[in-house]
Amino acid sequence: MDQEELINSGVSEHTGFPNAATDQRLTSLDLSKLLIRHPSSTFYMRVAGDSGVHEGIQPGDIAVVDRALSAKKSDLVIWWDEAFMISRASKLPPKIIPWGVVTYVIHEYRGAA
Repeated sequence: MDQEELINSGVSEHTGFPNAATDQRLTSLDLSKLLIRHPSSTFYMRVAGDSGVHEGIQPGDIAVVDRALSAKKSDLVIWWDEAFMISRASKLPPKIIPWGVVTYVIHEYRGAA
């Protein structure tokens, strides 16, 4: 069917991405529901410095930190040593208690232009 036949038959041809606002099958994403298990004990922290770079966390990233979770050895944790630091729980200095467990990291790919 060519373009003229499509127009005359009342059939439209769609290209590109669908309009999410008109697609009734799509549900909205609530980042708070997706990222937060314990709302009263979860914090967002903007990362400064390079203590998380070896874990793929860059300065400016946002760490979602849950203080209600008990740290497992493989977890990334936030801890205090004159400033907040990020490291694996298994690599904490002796006698340091984790402040919270990092559950997600939000990384910006495109900075403000």
